[in-house]
Amino acid sequence: MKIIFNFVWPLASVFAKIIVICTILDLSFTFADDYPGKWYGWHCPHVKQSDMPGLFRGDAFPDQVVLNSWGYRANDVDEIKGLLPEPFYNMVKHPEIWGAIRINETAYISNDEWPGKHISIRKKATEFYRGGPYIDEKGHIQNYKAGIPFPESKNGIEIAWNLVTARNFGEKVWCIFTTAVTNKRGHTNFAVVENSYFWFSGLLYGENGPLYVPNPNRYDSFNAVGYNAPYDLKGSIPLTHRYDDPEKPDDMWLYIPCLRKVRRLSTTQRWDKLPGGFDFTYDSILCFQGKPTNYEWRYLGRKILLCGHNSAYRLQQIKGKPGGFPDQQYQRVNTVVLEYRPKIFCPISKAVLYLDPDSYFPYYAEFYDKNAMLSRFDGNIWSVDTSGLIHPGSMLVTDVLSVHSTSNYIYDTRNNLDAKNICPSFFAMNYLKGYFGGR
Repeated sequence: MKIIFNFVWPLASVFAKIIVICTILDLSFTFADDYPGKWYGWHCPHVKQSDMPGLFRGDAFPDQVVLNSWGYRANDVDEIKGLLPEPFYNMVKHPEIWGAIRINETAYISNDEWPGKHISIRKKATEFYRGGPYIDEKGHIQNYKAGIPFPESKNGIEIAWNLVTARNFGEKVWCIFTTAVTNKRGHTNFAVVENSYFWFSGLLYGENGPLYVPNPNRYDSFNAVGYNAPYDLKGSIPLTHRYDDPEKPDDMWLYIPCLRKVRRLSTTQRWDKLPGGFDFTYDSILCFQGKPTNYEWRYLGRKILLCGHNSAYRLQQIKGKPGGFPDQQYQRVNTVVLEYRPKIFCPISKAVLYLDPDSYFPYYAEFYDKNAMLSRFDGNIWSVDTSGLIHPGSMLVTDVLSVHSTSNYIYDTRNNLDAKNICPSFFAMNYLKGYFGGR
């Protein structure tokens, strides 16, 4: 016994010293604690839960009464099978695969009841310019100024342009989020990513001012994705410049820190997955982020689904499972169902989107491979801020064939005037390399 004590005590002393040192250096051996009394928590080692400010300006509807719940520790999800996309129903039905998920229904709050000025400004622009926009023979929008170009349309290509011009996030956007890339064995890799946008068209507020006019290159938008963590990805930057021209493909670059090189990407890379093992691709971010002219579109009608339309903002992670929506809020929405099929090189045969009928933001997307088998399912939980803009507080991208997912959690965002640094000069690769600390 004395021998054992003499052996263990020095180890305990050393271990205690290590704990003290780690405490002083603010290091940690474990992930953040779970939320009290919940089966989910916040497990990203790169960002402390206590350091998250949440959505800038908060969410507009934080205290919602739950009308009913289905799934984990609630009613049988079979009761609402017809109110969920089939792949999402299968996820809730099989917690042993995807993790425990609960569907909480709250009251639907129409877009006209949202706070702030954004909805009213866009409605005025929609009515003022109604009848002006049209689709040319190449499928490109012409004579578009601002607002929703084709409200209440049942034409597929017109609905696609409603989706990409709605400016639901404002005219310039900066956000930071974590991703949790999880395989079927429960192993998870985390990353911290910043995503920024700047649009030249569809301006509602005039905040961009005369500095960005004229636009001789006919840019439509800029998008930059920069990695802050982990270390092996830090400083990686995919960058896209998009043109307001159906004949001119995007300009795309990727900065690779370990090579200290910028590599030009071709437009055929639009369906490559983003660095970090992510499940989403450049054109499928937020269900669709491509050029409408690269796809064929078809309106499939309407379908009432439980969707994250005006959900309270909640950051939730399931530890060790690939599901990403443990305990979110949903509302009944008569969604617009829209199908697109690629005309460019693409690993999918088609995708089906479920959109908001007023603002055209996407709730869900189903992707089918070349054999017409469901291969991927995406979902977005939207929260409304006090200005009437929306934010995808949680995004789930799942590879249903390999049981693999990328869960995305936005924990801070800036829009319009609050995104002071987001301007055209921000989207130059030389500037971005310094901004993200590329080696």
